[in-house]
Amino acid sequence: MSVARLPGVLTVPEAASRVAVSAGTLRKEIRDGNLRARRIGRCVRILDEDLAAWLRDDGSIQDAGTTV
Repeated sequence: MSVARLPGVLTVPEAASRVAVSAGTLRKEIRDGNLRARRIGRCVRILDEDLAAWLRDDGSIQDAGTTV
């Protein structure tokens, strides 16, 4: 089983799609230390729980003045 197919483990594009932001935005958040991710070889993976924590803690993603 590949890492990309493990339950609860997302690629950057998959995670970006789930939270309706660009993959570049997530990569920047990872690089800035705001979103926890794991590097497995050349691949970057995000756990569901880390993505959920980032959404709870991050107030910068807003839609019409409402925090997502």
